[in-house]
Amino acid sequence: MKRFLVTAAILGSFVVSTPMVHAASPPDTGMPDQSQLDTPSSQNATWANMTGGVAARPYVTALSVINGGVSTPVITAGTATAETNVPAGRIAVAISPSNLCRDGQTPAQGQCYATPNRIGITVGYQKQPGQLGYDFSGNPTLLTPVTADTEFDITLNLNTLGKTLRWSWASAIPTYWNTSDLGTDTATVHVRLKPTLTPVVMEGGRQVGCSQVPVGACQYTQNTHETLSASMTLSLDDTLDPMFTGALFSSTRSYMGSLAVSSGASPQLTYGVSAPKTWSDGSANTASVSAVMSDAALLNFYGATADVVATTEFQTTALNLTRSDGGSQGAVTWTRWTLDAQGTDGWLITIPEITFADAVGTSGVRSFGSSVAPAQFKVSAKNAPKVTSRRVGAKSLITMKVSSSACAKYTCRVVVSSISSKVTSKSKKLTTMGLTRKSKSVNAVVSAKSASGQRLSVMLQAKKAGKWVYASSSVAKA
Repeated sequence: MKRFLVTAAILGSFVVSTPMVHAASPPDTGMPDQSQLDTPSSQNATWANMTGGVAARPYVTALSVINGGVSTPVITAGTATAETNVPAGRIAVAISPSNLCRDGQTPAQGQCYATPNRIGITVGYQKQPGQLGYDFSGNPTLLTPVTADTEFDITLNLNTLGKTLRWSWASAIPTYWNTSDLGTDTATVHVRLKPTLTPVVMEGGRQVGCSQVPVGACQYTQNTHETLSASMTLSLDDTLDPMFTGALFSSTRSYMGSLAVSSGASPQLTYGVSAPKTWSDGSANTASVSAVMSDAALLNFYGATADVVATTEFQTTALNLTRSDGGSQGAVTWTRWTLDAQGTDGWLITIPEITFADAVGTSGVRSFGSSVAPAQFKVSAKNAPKVTSRRVGAKSLITMKVSSSACAKYTCRVVVSSISSKVTSKSKKLTTMGLTRKSKSVNAVVSAKSASGQRLSVMLQAKKAGKWVYASSSVAKA
């Protein structure tokens, strides 16, 4: 079994259905603009430190601000050269490298890299030459108005770094997500984001928070301020299986979010969110976790084809959500996204109304007010089968073992399909075998003609009311 870890620092957060509560904005929400992030520095690594320099970094090719369905173009033919003389109050985007080596540093795993392993994308406005503001809650003077309902429409050319994009984490409300030509130097990302409230803690005149990875107990139980902001992190390392290439994850009203993935016979996703237990106004904080999961990712992770994932049976019975940190959450929602409308054929899967509990101390007792436990969600197949395969000539002999109450009541069958690749949702049905008797204990052996090493979807289906419905599934290799 392999285990991968995905993390992202959160400048913004996703609010699904929470009231817009404002405390005072923190005193300093400025950051370097693109011109500063491109300029050589003796203190920090900038794009000038990367092989290929500024000309090789990602850049914005198009930027628009959408209010009430009306789009106002800001950038229409952007290049890798940073803009100059940007007027104060104009919307802008800063693209920053993470963990890039400074002059004199030697690349080393866990220290720094010759090319960044993550890229930060921050939407803001020009405050003054060299400085970008990213908090839209303090009524800044803007050339284009921004509210919580505003959408930032951004197209990024990933340039020389497009070959290695895996997952992305957004700290804003996504309304559109599309990637193209991933794995090449012409890779692009097209995204629409709404800004949202993000908790901030000011202590001793400086901004603090909980950014440990993976997320852990947080000592800051209540935020003192919040910003209205929008940002993203693009990961360029291999901390997630290629099947999640192009996937978008998010969390709301949180300091930090993380994702752990365990693949194998019983694949499992573990979402983690570190956040204040209490909001700045004294009310209980409620957060959410979301994922834009393409049909391709769901097929390759669970072995369920797109038509099956779209059924109520899969969405209500296929996944098991567990949590042991003491908090609560609402019911998981599935919202269909399409390529034409939202840029992706897949699903926006959301866990809403997440509340937080006091962390458990070393004595095993929750200590009130001392720290906040992270919300940890384990999402796994509720009834994952054990599937093995072996080659017999030009065919794969597949064995599926699973306990299925549906098969004790209804006629069942096993459907084997080939999966084109880890990054597509294309599949082709290879064979279907009906089970000879009704039994809760399923032990089926299926022969399917397939190429050696071919990824296979192996699904168990039950016939209810004349319709074949989902019972269980997994992925095997021929």
